[in-house]
Amino acid sequence: MFLTEPTQDTTKFLDEFRSAQLSHLLVAAITEFDVASTLSSGPLSYTNLREKLKLSERSATVLLTALRSIELIDVDQNGNIALTEYGREKMCPESPFHLRGYLGLGAHSADVQNMIACLKHDRPAGDISFVYHEDQQDSALDDPETAKMLALAMSDRAKNVAPFLAKQLDTQDMTHLVDVGGGHGIYSYALMAENQDLQVTIIDRQPALDIAQQYAEEFNLQDRTNLVCADVHTIELDFQPDAVLMANLLHDYDVDAAYKLVDHFAQALAPQGRLMVLDAMLNSVPVGSPPVSTGPPAVAAYSGLLFSICEGRCYRFDEVQAWLTRAGLTLDDEILSLPAHGSLVTGFKR
Repeated sequence: MFLTEPTQDTTKFLDEFRSAQLSHLLVAAITEFDVASTLSSGPLSYTNLREKLKLSERSATVLLTALRSIELIDVDQNGNIALTEYGREKMCPESPFHLRGYLGLGAHSADVQNMIACLKHDRPAGDISFVYHEDQQDSALDDPETAKMLALAMSDRAKNVAPFLAKQLDTQDMTHLVDVGGGHGIYSYALMAENQDLQVTIIDRQPALDIAQQYAEEFNLQDRTNLVCADVHTIELDFQPDAVLMANLLHDYDVDAAYKLVDHFAQALAPQGRLMVLDAMLNSVPVGSPPVSTGPPAVAAYSGLLFSICEGRCYRFDEVQAWLTRAGLTLDDEILSLPAHGSLVTGFKR
C-alpha cells in the first residue's frame, strides 16, 4: 500500500528550513557587492548592473531575484532595476536608518562567506557539485554512499508531495511513464498506486536505483517497474513513452543543459504524449524584462540553496514553458499546484 497524505504543513516546514538562504544573499548583497550603493544614483539596466557587480548571469539572477522578492529592489517602467524606498532606507549608506553595520555582522558567518564565493565564481562550494555528468569529474555523487544518501534524502520530501500529485493528476490515458532522473521513484510509485495499469521506467545511476528498488519492493510495485542505469542526457529509448516526468531535476542544471534534457525527451515521446515538469518555480517576468523575478521569497531562497550546491537554480514559469514550446510541445493550460511550492507544467506532443 502506498503512502497516505501527510496531515501537517510540508510547505511551512521547508520554507523555514530554506529561509536562511535569503539572509545569506542579503548579507552578501550589502557587504560584498554593495548593490545599494551601485543603484543609489539611479536605476540601471540589468546588463549594466551585472557588469558593475562583476557577476555572471546565473549569480546575478539569483542574487537580484532574492532582493526583489523581499521588495528591496524592483524593475521600473523602463525595464531598469531600481531601489525601492524600503531598500534605499535600509541599505544605502547615506540613509540615517540603514542597517548595513548590523547586517554586516552576518559576514562573519562561514555560510555567508560560502555564498559570496559561489556568487563570485558561479560555481558550487568547493567546486564539487551534487550533479553527475558521465563525461565530467568532481561530482559529490561519484561516491556511491553519498549518492544513496542523497536519494534517500530526496525521498523524504517526495513522500510529502507525491500523494498530492497522484490525487490531482489524471493518469488514466497513461500506459508507460518514463521518470527521468527519478532516483528514489516515489513520484512514479504514487502514480502507479492510482493507475493499476501504469508501467514505469526509471532512469538514473545505480546508487539511486538501489533505493528505487527497495521502495518498489516495499510498495509491491516491482512487477510494473523497470529500472535503467544510464546517463539521462544521452540515453536513447527503444520505445516511445506516452508520458515523461522530470521531477525536481531541471533545477540541478544550467539553462542549456536543462533545455537539452527537455528537448531530448520531447523528441522521444509518442504522438499525443506528454512531458511533465515538476518543480518549485519562480514567477514569470514579462517578455523583454530583466530575468529578475518577484519571487515568491520562499522559492527565491530555495534558488539560493540550489545555486550553492549544483549548476542550476530555480527557474521561472516562463522559462520552463518556453523550453517546452521550443521543443515542439503544446502547453497545457492547467498547472497543478502542490506542497512545498511545487508546480506541474505539462507540454503535449500534438
